[in-house]
Amino acid sequence: MFNLSHPNRLPFIGGEQVIDYSQSDSLLNALRIQDSLQNASDSLMQISMHRTDSLNQLTEQKTKDSLQLVIKQDSLKKVNDSLKTAKQRLQDSLKNVQKEQAIVKPVDIRIDFAKALFDKKYQFIDARDEADYNAGTIKGAINIPYHKLDDFKPQLEKMPKNKVYVCFCSSACDVSIDLAYAMAHMGFTRVYIFHGGWDEWKNAGYPMN
Repeated sequence: MFNLSHPNRLPFIGGEQVIDYSQSDSLLNALRIQDSLQNASDSLMQISMHRTDSLNQLTEQKTKDSLQLVIKQDSLKKVNDSLKTAKQRLQDSLKNVQKEQAIVKPVDIRIDFAKALFDKKYQFIDARDEADYNAGTIKGAINIPYHKLDDFKPQLEKMPKNKVYVCFCSSACDVSIDLAYAMAHMGFTRVYIFHGGWDEWKNAGYPMN
């Protein structure tokens, strides 16, 4: 009756309500994408951490290997240096032995042979100190004090190595022996040691200064 008499009629069947889920679907898809991205990020992070751990382990191992190599090389170098030093010392010792064997040893002589060499005008060398030399010596002898040998080495170096030299001192000293062997080590090949020395020569009345 109302609808028949009133222009604004009431509907007997309600209109269908339309619900729009598009925004929800979009947000859901976005969430899913975000979850996928997060999962991918987590996977990448795990992979990265695994790689970092692997790299750290590899780096640590390489560092250890390098250190061990350095230690080994250093040890080998020390061993080689020690061997070189030992080899050099051995070579030096062999050279010294060869030099020792190569020298022409001085000859010990008595007064009669010393007088014969004097008569042939061979050079006599007084190995005593300068004061003893100045107090009296064999005629024509030069003074090379053994105790000051370093000062007289330049003089000895200028003297011919193959000539005859007779070293002497007094009967109570041995510096003539030391001087003779020092000369032999310097390359002199004809050195004699007159053991009777100045005392025996003077007592024999042979020529003197």
